[in-house]
Amino acid sequence: MMVMTAGINNRIADDVNFSKHVTDSIGRFVRQDWGEIEEDSKQMNDEAIISRMGIHASYGTGNDHIWIIKDAFDGPTTILYPSEY
Repeated sequence: MMVMTAGINNRIADDVNFSKHVTDSIGRFVRQDWGEIEEDSKQMNDEAIISRMGIHASYGTGNDHIWIIKDAFDGPTTILYPSEY
């Protein structure tokens, strides 16, 4: 299950370029491209897939900076602004 915060949802509704950024980021996440995070965090995400632990990815900069977080096990995947964590 994938969910997003109200902040992300509202901006998607109002900004076609941001909507494309979110869609592209989801595609990267699905392809296990963890975005702009440290190399050791990327390695932890790769290992988390095997052990079914949580995954954190970061995409974009400035007002377009979003996180995608997959909770451990079969929990939801959430798209949010870092300030909403």
